[in-house]
Amino acid sequence: MITYEYDRNTLARVEKKLGSLKSEAPKALKNAINQTAKQARKDLATEAQKTYVVKSGRFNKAMTIKNATQGSLEAIIKATGAPMELKDYKVSPATARTGANRPDLTKAKVLKAGSMKGLQKGNIKAFVAKFSSGHASVAQRRGSARLPLKVLFSNSIPKMLGNEKRVYGIVRPTIEQNLQENVDKQVRKILEA
Repeated sequence: MITYEYDRNTLARVEKKLGSLKSEAPKALKNAINQTAKQARKDLATEAQKTYVVKSGRFNKAMTIKNATQGSLEAIIKATGAPMELKDYKVSPATARTGANRPDLTKAKVLKAGSMKGLQKGNIKAFVAKFSSGHASVAQRRGSARLPLKVLFSNSIPKMLGNEKRVYGIVRPTIEQNLQENVDKQVRKILEA
């Protein structure tokens, strides 16, 4: 969860700029914070898509915004979701194969900057399994017996978005800059009206 809220200095600065219209300060801050939250959600999804091999639609669906009001001048971007199956990333082979066509090593790629990594641990190989429901997953056998299968997972979307090094840490300065620009735009809009 990413939260940005105003502080007393920001409110005082906006009231000073507005002069006799200082009663409009909460409205200006509310609009600026909400606009910044929308920009931040888009920037986070874009940066995450640059880093991870996941479609941007998944990031947008996972993030919701609780908008600021004049009484509560904070916007909250909340990302939810469980760990994603490894099949949701780039996997080779992409489909379940049987018999002689079955490759010795299944590979997957989670980070765009990385290469395809083999999923074999010791003598336990990973493979793409298609279940009777039609769902396909990357799985491993849990032991020497054929069943049960262990489906392999990677990070959840909230974990990816909150990554200081790869996503949030890169977008944070932009969010702060956008907030200042949006506050200035709202002040100008009120003064010009």
